[in-house]
Amino acid sequence: MTTAIPTADAGPDASPRARSIRAGFRGVVPSSAAVAAWGAGLIELALGAGALTNGGAARGAGAVLVALGAAALVWGAATLVRGRIIVPRTGVAASLAGLAAAVAALAADPVRTSLAAIGALAVLLLATALACASRVRRRGGRADAAPPRVWAILAASVVVAALVTPALAATDAGRSAVPHGRHGITDPGHH
Repeated sequence: MTTAIPTADAGPDASPRARSIRAGFRGVVPSSAAVAAWGAGLIELALGAGALTNGGAARGAGAVLVALGAAALVWGAATLVRGRIIVPRTGVAASLAGLAAAVAALAADPVRTSLAAIGALAVLLLATALACASRVRRRGGRADAAPPRVWAILAASVVVAALVTPALAATDAGRSAVPHGRHGITDPGHH
């Protein structure tokens, strides 16, 4: 005896419960991909800024990382606003280019480039690339827009923040930042 279990990918002839499950998860992948792209973009910007201070190949990789980081922030915002992953093939290509640029920065200056930041960046870029690839595979890259799910944005934000915060602290920019509580000039003997 076999039992059919409704899935979120069930077709138009699916049961009302399967359609309800699918409707509940619409907007989750674009929301999560947008937040992952933002995290990756922030790390790319930090790694790129550190690499730009060097010469040669590191500077070139830094310029690419800064451009891809800015593009990732814009892409994430546009994806969230539209409620669907936009230009998914470009998203896959940009994610792979970000990985290549990060590896190039690491190869050019392994002493100043953080492995922790590269690892977190790789996780976020791969998550973004997989979300984009799944969108390409389904419906030829087009999907119905769905409103972003607040719970999906919050869950993705928690995971991304757990990856991005220590990664940013490990970059050249993070190591050069002023410690909290030490902003400004204070003179203990002056009132």
